[in-house]
Amino acid sequence: MSQSWLGIRVSAVLAILGSVLTLLFSGLLVWTAFFAHGFAPGSPADTGLMKGVLIALTVFFIGLTVWGVATGAGIFRRRGWARVSIVIFAVLLVGMGGSAMLGIFFVRLPPSPDVSEQIMRNIRLAMAAFYGGLLLIGVWWLLLFNSARAKQYFTSVEAAPESGRPLSITVIAWYLLLLAAGTAVGAATRLPAMLFGLVATGWSAMGIYTVYTAVGIYLGTGLLQLQKLARTGAIVFFLFNAANSVVSIAMPGLAGRMQAFQDVLPRAFQSPQAVLPASNFWIFAVTGALFAAVPVWFLVRRRQAFYAPAADQS
Repeated sequence: MSQSWLGIRVSAVLAILGSVLTLLFSGLLVWTAFFAHGFAPGSPADTGLMKGVLIALTVFFIGLTVWGVATGAGIFRRRGWARVSIVIFAVLLVGMGGSAMLGIFFVRLPPSPDVSEQIMRNIRLAMAAFYGGLLLIGVWWLLLFNSARAKQYFTSVEAAPESGRPLSITVIAWYLLLLAAGTAVGAATRLPAMLFGLVATGWSAMGIYTVYTAVGIYLGTGLLQLQKLARTGAIVFFLFNAANSVVSIAMPGLAGRMQAFQDVLPRAFQSPQAVLPASNFWIFAVTGALFAAVPVWFLVRRRQAFYAPAADQS
């Protein structure tokens, strides 16, 4: 077994172990929703909404567990779809790990008289190390599973015919579908939304999230089918989100809008102690712009796939 193939199989084991840990975490969420002392009658978290969100997260994590175990097993069996699947996982790890690690460095944890400043610093470093580890694993998987040796590993046995859809387009499509699932939850719970600096609540927020959900489903499924209109729409969609992020951060009075945004959150989600200094809000604009720039670059670079079905996967 070559060294590259050993790394592929180690990655499969990591995917399965991570999925098992995710399943254990989902069990912890169920226990928290119904038995934790923080949900005692009269507490801020004692709301049907909060319990519903935890149950929804549990179902979501169980789905991730099934997906992860199936991906790990598919890698061992050298299934072509498993390579696409773990690359999608890698993109999620890079996005989640990178943004969370940056957030930890800029968000001030609430001071506690029972905990020294040194311990708080160690907690921040430990959290940053954890998310940094996720970021490194994601980058490693992106490099490993897009290498020539990895493609040889998955094509060294009889494989199904290729669809002609580039891997990058597949990842973007599933990212849009996952985003649609998230905005659907936002619509169902009527979470507040920010659109070009304006904070929308109630039915207005529900309408915004509903539109986002419909657009995400349409564009995601369209990209999977290599529809030209979906490619153009996805580019416009990502540029729109980048503009929304930059304008919302750049407009004067951001701190007040963020406070107003938090004030209309359900009580269980409010956390006035964790504060991001107004001078550091730029991190959200940069993150939003990057999350738009990368998909747009691939949509432009791989445009031939929408005109030539036999294009190379990469």
